[in-house]
Amino acid sequence: MGKYVYNEYDENPVFRTYKQRKKRKLKKKVKIIGFVIVLLMIIGFLCSSYSRIQSIQIVGSEKMTDEQILEHLSVNQSSVYFLVNKTRIVEELKALDHIQNATVQMNWKGDLKINIEEAIPIAYAQINQTYYEINDIGKVVTVKQKEVETLRGLPFVQNFHSVDLLKQFAEGFYKVPSLIQNEISDIILEPQNADPTRLKCLMKEEKKIYVRIEDLATRLDDSQFNYEAFKAASQDKCTFSIEGNYVYMEPCE
Repeated sequence: MGKYVYNEYDENPVFRTYKQRKKRKLKKKVKIIGFVIVLLMIIGFLCSSYSRIQSIQIVGSEKMTDEQILEHLSVNQSSVYFLVNKTRIVEELKALDHIQNATVQMNWKGDLKINIEEAIPIAYAQINQTYYEINDIGKVVTVKQKEVETLRGLPFVQNFHSVDLLKQFAEGFYKVPSLIQNEISDIILEPQNADPTRLKCLMKEEKKIYVRIEDLATRLDDSQFNYEAFKAASQDKCTFSIEGNYVYMEPCE
């Protein structure tokens, strides 16, 4: 056996403390270097094309092209995909006049898919040479001449000279029960001296309803004016004038 040689540093607390401090410093350096490496990797990833949206697919849009829709969104293919706010995209889409709802999906590769549910037209109007569609979210959308034929079976709104007034009409008309909407063939603005927003609604059974624009959403509600019930109870009446809380009826000619 070899002879043990005593070394005073073997049990020297000062030397032991020195070694512990040196070890801690080494661990700290390793952690710093590791952190820097991870940080550089993250920066490199963010700067690379792999962190960007790889593709954008839009499904369900017929009123606007993909390019037109993307102009209204806060994302594009240069956006970092894991920072995309899907809720914000839906809100941006629903701000468009022809979109009722939308869903947004993003996979782990960065492929963005947008499913659009477009609003449904419920009436159309003409002001001068321009045609407009009124849809079921209460918006007014300009339509091209070639698209008008697809709207012919809907109520035709006439005699409006202001788009702002037409928008006011749309905000009330989309809340009218669909049963009444489907019974209307034409809606004509017939202002009176004391009643500048009076509408004449021509029904499909040669009956007429007079109502103000501002009363469309409230007074044509089934709980206020049940058209089918009024028709059944007053078969000899063809004109219904809604004025305030009252309905005045006139006989058929």
